[in-house]
Amino acid sequence: MELPLELGERGCGEEVAEPTLDERFEDFHDQHPWVYEALERLTAQWVEAGGGRIGVKALFEQLRWLAPDLAHGEPFQLNSNFTSRYARLLRARHPEWRDVFELRRLRGGGSGRRQSALDARRQVK
Repeated sequence: MELPLELGERGCGEEVAEPTLDERFEDFHDQHPWVYEALERLTAQWVEAGGGRIGVKALFEQLRWLAPDLAHGEPFQLNSNFTSRYARLLRARHPEWRDVFELRRLRGGGSGRRQSALDARRQVK
């Protein structure tokens, strides 16, 4: 009996690299632009109300609460691993918020790949 095994483009024993956290964030951000927009609105409201420093994780929790209304009916899960990337993106696009979010050093994923840097135009570079 022959088993239906597809090798595709890669050879036997060749490892497929898992996407990095930055790559997964980029994909998520591209597929769900409303998440950034909602975090941006929540941050603006916080700042306008006189709030000081806040953690993006606190904003994530509020966004999870609001998600059924904001997700436009799409299946939605917000990955907490993306908080550091969203904090950097918010600060990159809003330099006036530099004191709102405290940034810590990004930990490497052990993949040997270069970690991304954020720019103000798009997101992860």
